[in-house]
Amino acid sequence: MVLRIIQSDVCEVCGHIPLSGRLMRLLLQVIAVFMFVGWLMSFRESLLAGIFVCATAFALFAVSTNNFRIKVRKLLKVARNVSAKASMWSLCFLFLVLLIVPVWLWMDASFQSAYTWARIDLRIPDETGQVFLNLNAMGASFLEEVGKPTFYQRTHSLSVLGPRIGVMIFIMCGSAVSLLLAGTHIILKGASRMYLLGFTLVVCGFVAVIDQQDNLLWYAARQRISRDLPRFESVLEPLLQKWPTKSGTLPGIGKYFAHEQRPGKLTPLGKTQYKTHETFGADIVQLPDGGVSFALGPHYLFLLEYHPPESGPLEKVPGKYWTSHLIRSERIAEGWYLTQYESVHN
Repeated sequence: MVLRIIQSDVCEVCGHIPLSGRLMRLLLQVIAVFMFVGWLMSFRESLLAGIFVCATAFALFAVSTNNFRIKVRKLLKVARNVSAKASMWSLCFLFLVLLIVPVWLWMDASFQSAYTWARIDLRIPDETGQVFLNLNAMGASFLEEVGKPTFYQRTHSLSVLGPRIGVMIFIMCGSAVSLLLAGTHIILKGASRMYLLGFTLVVCGFVAVIDQQDNLLWYAARQRISRDLPRFESVLEPLLQKWPTKSGTLPGIGKYFAHEQRPGKLTPLGKTQYKTHETFGADIVQLPDGGVSFALGPHYLFLLEYHPPESGPLEKVPGKYWTSHLIRSERIAEGWYLTQYESVHN
């Protein structure tokens, strides 16, 4: 019945479409648009389901549109004009992002935190971000009852991490739009050889930065910690003289909590500080060889360890529930090592 209305509602002489036919076509077009939106969600869950929904929505939209080919040609003409006018600006924006992001990553220890929260806000799957969300959900109900802000609210405040998240979202969305405009300009055969060369260089640059992101974060942290090592040395000295067994205050750390069941572990009680340099993270642990391990905030990607002479990072650190395996380590100064571990549940 629906297809019969669509096929026979157009006057062959004047092309007039009655009201019932226009309403039916509008309804089908709205359904097709909602299917496209649903495709964005189903595509993450299943590739085949996403392709099927997308193809069905496109076919439905094409069938319900009068003079579809003519309108597609007009749409392509508009897209060609828009992409031609915005193509150079898009390429310049991508080159600018390619310069800014590595510098930001190198200079700011809070880069990874802003990147993680931006992915959460944009609903992009992120393993670290999912852990943050789970922790936030666990304490959200209690914090709301006592009138305190949740972890999500604290990190998104404009005075803490909010500006960095806003800039990160702008960069990610702007890069996606710029890539779309530049790609459209190339697909519609309006690009010169120089433009193709520039676009290829940009894409290769983005692939290289994404592929080497972990290494860039590692070398950036090493550079910042090497420059800021005296601050950690000043905190280390009293810990080596006498390890605290009760909660109290230490210079450079502030208030801390000493675990009675884990005598070799201290937990700083201050809020997470999103600064340009590494801060003291959630744990300060006394190592079996007499050394000390500092969790590094705000990113919590690496550890800074001090080991006595003729000692070094352990290849395997067993625990009650988790076992940490050493991924890589690098000596920064005499007795100081930057390390990265991977934890496996026992």
